[in-house]
Amino acid sequence: MGGSVVSGANTWSGADGAHSKVRELLSIPFDGRGVFSNSITIYFRANLTRQLLGKPLSVIYINNPALGGFFRMEKSCTQGFLVVNTVGDPEADPRAAADAAADISEKRLIDLVRAGAGVPDLDVKIDGIARWRATSDVARRFRDGRIFLAGDAAHLMPPNGGFGGNTGIHDAHNLAWKLAFVLRGVADPSLLDTYEMERRPVGKFTVEQAYTRYVTRTATYLGAKDFQPPANDFNIELGYLYSSPGVIAENGEDRVHDDPRLTFGRPGSRAPHVWLYRGGKEVSTIDLFGRSFVLLSTFEGAPWCAAARAAAGRFERLELETHCVGTAMLRDPDLHFADAYGLSAAGATLIRPDGFVAWRAKSLPNNAEETMTRVLGTILARSSGPKKA
Repeated sequence: MGGSVVSGANTWSGADGAHSKVRELLSIPFDGRGVFSNSITIYFRANLTRQLLGKPLSVIYINNPALGGFFRMEKSCTQGFLVVNTVGDPEADPRAAADAAADISEKRLIDLVRAGAGVPDLDVKIDGIARWRATSDVARRFRDGRIFLAGDAAHLMPPNGGFGGNTGIHDAHNLAWKLAFVLRGVADPSLLDTYEMERRPVGKFTVEQAYTRYVTRTATYLGAKDFQPPANDFNIELGYLYSSPGVIAENGEDRVHDDPRLTFGRPGSRAPHVWLYRGGKEVSTIDLFGRSFVLLSTFEGAPWCAAARAAAGRFERLELETHCVGTAMLRDPDLHFADAYGLSAAGATLIRPDGFVAWRAKSLPNNAEETMTRVLGTILARSSGPKKA
């Protein structure tokens, strides 16, 4: 994520990359392992259809006497990039990890692509090169007053696993709605405290998982022992969990990740996908989220919808949508919704604008409106209650 952007009056987001000037001026240090190698990424065109058997493999790791790194090719198998982390044998020469970027002449770049492909006379066209450092670090804090760090300014990781870009987008996804709600006066400014509470543990976990992949796939020569057991890629990308006052947790759950297919709508998890039908057209539950709070209820839990609308009316400028699943308006012919969201016959769940489950109820109490008012007040950090009666 690049650039320092204004997110509101006197509110800034430091998303200016690995060498963040914003973070530097705030004197926020990185904690972690520092630099492992001075690496390069070579963007090129060459026909590797024969070598790849016509298969657009996602990642092809290279560890030979010439270099250590990996290819990523487009579906055509005729262009892509080669990441070079080491040149030569790092076990025999410790300078190998430092010398990848020492010579970036076109001839040398072509030689590296040929050596990686194992084709000495391969016809190669170099399109570009990027120099970068493999690191594994997390900012000690993600916030300083009105300034927030996101993306590479907040966490740096090796490219193994391809987690860096998505993690930065997840930061922005988490922060954007909170800033909007605070700037509009819907939520108390203390809601912004939940950004670091939610995102830093996830960022740290993801950095560690990228490091695990680096030392076990690319840099086995390091003989590293200080890495976490590898988690499933799917769990890392979609199964991360939030724990903060912005989520009303159940049973003291505080895990950082889980299998998203097994969280079943637990508060703090990403709201599950279920196919429903609206107006004769198929629609995913995920397509219902993204702008406002959304309350979903089962058919027998329909009174939750009226209670949620009434409770939301007590908070100025709060937008809230409600959907009763199982009615003619939103059909669930396969009866998957309740199970996917862990709801009983009269249950309901509240989804945040970022698509994460904020709260759920498995039964319908007599005072549903009071319950919803209390829930919304808690999540919006309105400890004093609604702005209007």
